Amino acid sequence: MEEQNIETNPKPEKKENPILNVVKGITLGISAAIPGLSAGTIAIAERCYDPIIHAVSDLKKSFKKNFLLLLPYVIGLILGALAALIGIQRGYQAAPFTLTGLFAGLVIGSLPVAISELRKGKTSSEKLHHILPFILCLLIAAGLGLVTALCKVDLEAYLRAREWWMYLFIVFAGFLAAGACIVPGISGSMSLMVIGMYLPILNTYTGNDSIFHSGDTMTIVTGLILALLLVIGALIGILVSSKVMNSLLTKHRVSTFYGILGLILGSIFSMFMNSTMYPKYTEGSIKTWDYIVGSVLLVLAMIGMFFFCRYTEKKKKEA
Repeated sequence: MEEQNIETNPKPEKKENPILNVVKGITLGISAAIPGLSAGTIAIAERCYDPIIHAVSDLKKSFKKNFLLLLPYVIGLILGALAALIGIQRGYQAAPFTLTGLFAGLVIGSLPVAISELRKGKTSSEKLHHILPFILCLLIAAGLGLVTALCKVDLEAYLRAREWWMYLFIVFAGFLAAGACIVPGISGSMSLMVIGMYLPILNTYTGNDSIFHSGDTMTIVTGLILALLLVIGALIGILVSSKVMNSLLTKHRVSTFYGILGLILGSIFSMFMNSTMYPKYTEGSIKTWDYIVGSVLLVLAMIGMFFFCRYTEKKKKEA
């Protein structure tokens, strides 16, 4: 009888450790701020992806329970993102090519995420359906960086001048960044870097030249309005992109991943050739040691990210 009672007793629910979840949230925040590194990938490796997704989806049903579960992650995410952004902002001032090389290495190392889903078409029609989205996405991602570089568009100057169209463009930037987070192998920060908005936004809210050091009330207010528009764009991006990606992955999975591969490869080019980096090449402001360290870090980050992706895939299969 005792044995029967033991067998029928439900397994006790695993208790969450708030302190540990704050630490995990910090790593998620850091990864979200770094171009080329996906917070979703880190969450899978730390085995907190499913609990977070489940808590978000069931927030309305059990608000108090799921809110308390998510709160430590949110606190850690904010702290991690702020720390990373401040460090990146200072790092770009000292060694822009070094950080770009590091981030590009992370992107290249994540290529297996997209390549693993590729399949060759059996007919000419299938092959055409695969190659067209690849070429189109490659040209779009590479073209965005090239156009902003060659047209010498100083987005940071326009942002600081508060040009009216920048209020619309900041919504688009938030939409693009959040939407990119839905796409496997692509990070939101990387998409901002591609269109040349990563550093302008970073410098607006961090560093000695941020709005909070301006001493001007109107500058701070308009800066906060821009931040609000960025968040609104991000929310729209998540809602729209999740539905679009769900539909594409359901109906045209292989072709979609060919498109994703094109976006990743084009983005790698744009990370080195955009409105932020191109002037540094032409002005000769990048030191020789910066090129050397950046090249070394590119290779090391590529290798490290490659094995990390293999590790996360292994954990997913085990789960």
